[in-house]
Amino acid sequence: MLTEKEIEVLRLRKRGLNQSEIAEKLGISQPAVSSFESNIARKIKSSIEIFELLKELGIDLSKYRKEKK
Repeated sequence: MLTEKEIEVLRLRKRGLNQSEIAEKLGISQPAVSSFESNIARKIKSSIEIFELLKELGIDLSKYRKEKK
């Protein structure tokens, strides 16, 4: 799962802000933003790998999906 801070970094990236601008907006350092982005990429890659494995094993994921609020 992504943390709230990681989600906020993604939202700000979507709005077109660069790492320095995100750092300023969130009151953190630019290296911290870089670290958040690295963690996001690692988590997404891991999730994709797990999803592909489950699909390869023929495991139906539909019963595990969260309903949108």
